[in-house]
Amino acid sequence: MIIRDLKKLLFFVSFSIVSTVSWKNFVDKKEYACYSLCMSILYRYYVKEHITPFFLALIVLTFILIMNRVFELVYNIVGKGLSSYIVLKVFILSLPFIIALTVPMAVLVAVITVFGRSSQDFEIIALKTGGINLYKLIIPVLITVTLLSMGMVYFNNHILPESNHTVKNLLIDISEKKPTLRLKEGIFTSPFKGYDIYIRKINPRTSLLYDMLIYESKKGKITKVVIADSGRMGTSQDMIVLTLLDGEIHEIDPKDPLHYRKLSFKKQIITFPINDEFIEKERSYRSDRELSAKAMRQRIATVKDEIEKLEKEHGVASKDIERRIKIKRKEISRYAVEIHKKYSIPFASVVFLFLGVPLGIKTRKGGVAVATAVSIFFFVIYYIFLVGGEELADRGYISPFMGMWLPNIVFFIIGILLTHKSVYENSFHRITKIFKKSRHD
Repeated sequence: MIIRDLKKLLFFVSFSIVSTVSWKNFVDKKEYACYSLCMSILYRYYVKEHITPFFLALIVLTFILIMNRVFELVYNIVGKGLSSYIVLKVFILSLPFIIALTVPMAVLVAVITVFGRSSQDFEIIALKTGGINLYKLIIPVLITVTLLSMGMVYFNNHILPESNHTVKNLLIDISEKKPTLRLKEGIFTSPFKGYDIYIRKINPRTSLLYDMLIYESKKGKITKVVIADSGRMGTSQDMIVLTLLDGEIHEIDPKDPLHYRKLSFKKQIITFPINDEFIEKERSYRSDRELSAKAMRQRIATVKDEIEKLEKEHGVASKDIERRIKIKRKEISRYAVEIHKKYSIPFASVVFLFLGVPLGIKTRKGGVAVATAVSIFFFVIYYIFLVGGEELADRGYISPFMGMWLPNIVFFIIGILLTHKSVYENSFHRITKIFKKSRHD
């Protein structure tokens, strides 16, 4: 409480000096030096005020979003017998993707909180009355947010792709450990190489499996179909034992497809080898979200060369060639969308600054809680625009630039208009209301 009062005292002392000096024409250098010193105090004051709500919002929002990620990962991780180090590594490597989204949200929360409190404490009115343009306070915050955006561009191009690549490899390695835990109801799963298994119902208490359908494949062709009313899966040393009850086996000879046989059984046992050891493997292939903007530009250049080669050698007369070219152009669009996304999302911090200033001045009361609620509302709208633009750009309906930058452009225009209105609105009627209220009191 004392610290807050001291900050306010420092603010109003600086404001009083700035107001007095700014009304003059800087007759000598001392007055200009005094004005510059006091303005720098105000600049530092407003920048520092953003730090605490920014990091508080970043932690809260990251926690909220990571919980959704936790529920997605828990099915693949729990019960695998993994070490605490591997589990912790998966969750830590999942954080960069979340942080890339929550940083712009945290900026919006911080801006609404700070300017809302300033408006509630009549600091904004005091500054306007003293002839200080609100843009002068926005500029240092803008510089700070711009530096943060540049840092996030580096983050999205270097740290995020590596974390995405590592966590993807970890999840693949985890899924290969104890594949029995990947069996699900109502869908086909492939827990073992060469086998596709469908189970209508799984009883988690008794571990009984009901209405089973198993396809066994060799060299991409189905050679055996097994149907069973029920079954049970267990382990024996280094083997997984699947016990099937009351079913049929339909088998086709791969050498002679006309040779077919059908067997009925009361009990049938199928065994699968299992490797319970967890081994981390490095995979060279990377998807678009595991690449930097530079690497994706190189891939775009390679795909363009392939398209030119196809057009020169075969032309576009063949439908197959036309289809291959169309697929490659969609691949180019997908890479271009990811490139623009690595820059558009960090720039959203700047956009949310101009949106947050007028929203903070208007909302005033409520603190971080109200600021967070307002920020989530606007970010949901922003994210819907972003996802919709990405989908349209991937399908080639709009350009990748428009798909990724249109939300920023729209929100930036709205923010600039609202900020301009807040900066130059006439505050005289608000001041008179304050004096009238004080007289009545």
